[in-house]
Amino acid sequence: MLKIEHLTKIYDNGVRALQDVSFEVPDGQFLVIIGLSGSGKSTLLRCINRLIEPTEGRIIWNDTDITDATDEELRQIRRKIGMIFQQFNLVRRAPVVTNVLAGRLGYTNPLVEPRQPLLRRGQAQGPGKT
Repeated sequence: MLKIEHLTKIYDNGVRALQDVSFEVPDGQFLVIIGLSGSGKSTLLRCINRLIEPTEGRIIWNDTDITDATDEELRQIRRKIGMIFQQFNLVRRAPVVTNVLAGRLGYTNPLVEPRQPLLRRGQAQGPGKT
């Protein structure tokens, strides 16, 4: 379930993009957000995945407070949230599969050493070993 509680976003220049927005979207349901240009639709979506920080309020997804999540927790949360941006910036000279796999970059933390791959039965376990 996605639960938005009293979400407000005021930009540094004083523009109030969202004011006290609250709603719930139960599992299995869809929500459509419709509004005029500049009404805060994109700001709301960017707050939900914390591409921008809300000024006030809470965003709770599957009992996890996204507004309180650490960078590592947020990386894990974003792996489960799909978004298609208005300007989705595909690399035109790259094949479709490369563009799709670019979205998987958030599955690794570049600051942590990669884990060793799991070995299959009968597979060599190091230099000179069988």
